[in-house]
Amino acid sequence: MKPSNSDSTTKSHVVRNIHIAFLLLVLVATITLYIQPVYLFQNNSGTKDLRKAENRIVNGKTKVGKIAIEKAPGFLAGLDEKTRIGLVNLPYDDAKSCGINGSLTVVDFDVVSNDITWNDLYPSWIDEEGESGSHPTCPTIPMPDFSAFNDIDLVVAQLPCWRPEAGWNRDVFRLQVHLVAANLAVKKGKRNKINGAVKLVFTSRCEPMRDLFRCDDLVKKDGTWWMYEVDVMRLEDKVRSPPGTCELISPLLDEGPNKGFDAGKFKPLPSHRRQREAYVTVLHSSDTYVCGAITLAHSIRKVGSTRDLVLLHDEFINPTQLRFLGNAGWSLRQIERIHNPHPRSDRLYEYSYSKFHIFQLTEYDKIVFLDADIMVLRNLDMLFNFPSISARGDHDELFNAGIMVVEPSNCTFKTFMLNINSVKSYDGGDQGFLNEMFVWWHRLPRRTNFFKMIWANTTKEKLKFDSMFVADPPQLYAIHYFGLKPWMCYRDYDCNWDLETVRGFANDEAHWRWWRVYDGMDEGLKKMCRLSIKQKRNLNHFRLQASKMRYSDGHWKWNITDPRKDI
Repeated sequence: MKPSNSDSTTKSHVVRNIHIAFLLLVLVATITLYIQPVYLFQNNSGTKDLRKAENRIVNGKTKVGKIAIEKAPGFLAGLDEKTRIGLVNLPYDDAKSCGINGSLTVVDFDVVSNDITWNDLYPSWIDEEGESGSHPTCPTIPMPDFSAFNDIDLVVAQLPCWRPEAGWNRDVFRLQVHLVAANLAVKKGKRNKINGAVKLVFTSRCEPMRDLFRCDDLVKKDGTWWMYEVDVMRLEDKVRSPPGTCELISPLLDEGPNKGFDAGKFKPLPSHRRQREAYVTVLHSSDTYVCGAITLAHSIRKVGSTRDLVLLHDEFINPTQLRFLGNAGWSLRQIERIHNPHPRSDRLYEYSYSKFHIFQLTEYDKIVFLDADIMVLRNLDMLFNFPSISARGDHDELFNAGIMVVEPSNCTFKTFMLNINSVKSYDGGDQGFLNEMFVWWHRLPRRTNFFKMIWANTTKEKLKFDSMFVADPPQLYAIHYFGLKPWMCYRDYDCNWDLETVRGFANDEAHWRWWRVYDGMDEGLKKMCRLSIKQKRNLNHFRLQASKMRYSDGHWKWNITDPRKDI
């Protein structure tokens, strides 16, 4: 019997509905596969470590995308099958599929919580001295149980790279992968019998963090593959540090007001590996800081340090001034100024990148850089035991470049020059540039680089800071003089009081402390601290303006007794 037209129409609707349902099922399945993390569909161990590498929360939305791994280069593909390799953030199947040969062990670890941000690791301020009753602690960045693994010949790690996203180089998970790889190399890595080096290979579009892995230690590079041979003792010093500036690199001992470093955490190298060390400063573009540099050298020697003193200078320092600087104890090195392609609009810091020449002092293993407007009150030699870059905090997640522990490196200097046009400094100067090049730095106590500025909210706080400036024996290791420098003022009082723009830097106690150190210098050296006719004219003008403003502090009324006034 021939079917009716109505039966045909009904069957046609049924078939169409089945097709639509099937298409919807396929579509739902496809979307589900797309939005789910890849690691949920992999069976090998270690894939949970890719959670953040493949899924990111950006502006409240999940960003998905599996990292593409390039084929392994010859120095990995050609390894013997017996080579013991520890895989960090790199699943077993992915390692095999890209051509890595050897005996592979996946190093599994719990991914750091999304709730921990870079600001948690690098807070603007911490209670360094436990004035609140407790000392600051850092958030936990999970590490594997390294005791569960056998020794390995090589670490291979996959690093996430979010460039060019803003803040890509300050990513907590990226730091975690670096730290897992570094700790694995230190604790389980096979050490070269001659130089004690361990081997690590990274795959990433982005260069591994130069804070941990110096370009000096890069021995091979092929596409997105980077191979390092790293001095294990240097790396051990690094991983022994806190994961951020949420804690001090070395806590201060609590006995009394004259707090000192706890030397137990970072011990000097054995005698057969003794470092070559120096204090370094830089003068460029004018002779304004010659007096400051002479006083700085005197202050370093006065506290008992015998480390080398090295001063880098350009052609703006004349032969007479160089002779006095040499007499003060500085070993002199002439440099060519480095022009800053992105100075501030007022041309301040136009040649501040000249400071980068300190990285070329490779005859030294480690240096402590000090700006020439710093005065040392207590021996700072302990700083040479700390890793590069160690410095005090400035603001936000940034360090102050006035005092820094640095490992010189021609390779690092060349990296600076290659990036000088592309890296933008937040302050238009060297400090901003260095903070972009070294994001994983270590916090020194503020007493090592104590800012001369008024931040006290109460009279009690101001009296406390004033007492620290004048304390004898000293409570501070060094004072950093902001604004107009002591030698630019009459010794009677801090001339920052007379200028509205710098009154926040005025402090008579810190000013007088500088002059006490000056008084102990050789009389011949003091000639470099005389005031020029122009400087005296400016000081008198500042006093006149302050008198017109009738500033309540009344310094403009003081009688000037500084003998330099009449020289």
